[in-house]
Amino acid sequence: MPSDPVYLQAFKAITDLIAVDFAAGYSGLDLTNRVVRGIMPQAPMIPSACVFMFDIKEDFGQSLDRYQAEIVFEIYGFCGGTSLVDRMDNACRLGGDLINALTTDRTLGLNGLTDDVICNFAALEGDRYGIEGIAVAYIEVKVTFQNSSGV
Repeated sequence: MPSDPVYLQAFKAITDLIAVDFAAGYSGLDLTNRVVRGIMPQAPMIPSACVFMFDIKEDFGQSLDRYQAEIVFEIYGFCGGTSLVDRMDNACRLGGDLINALTTDRTLGLNGLTDDVICNFAALEGDRYGIEGIAVAYIEVKVTFQNSSGV
């Protein structure tokens, strides 16, 4: 079977890296078997997460035979809490765990295929989006790579 393109390998790696037990992390939440590739309209279970590949932007490389690209992923981590403040705190803690999982090895474990990963974070109150009693750790993940084919 042929290997997957870099962006699909990164998609799979991100999902694998965050589908773990964060018992020793900030949140203490277990996302084992609770991470889905693809967007969900609302959280199927608490806690859980989904990863969505949003965009791939390709650009000229430093030489004629190279391309540079940036893949943008979105992660939505869902968590609960007894009050608005508790939910927002939990979303911030989960966001910290997710970012740490992704940036411990900034190649996502894809040695030589990806160059770097950077994360942007926001804690969102689910009530604002029609998901009552749930907070969302939203992370925008940007992965850069370069190669000779662009994919």
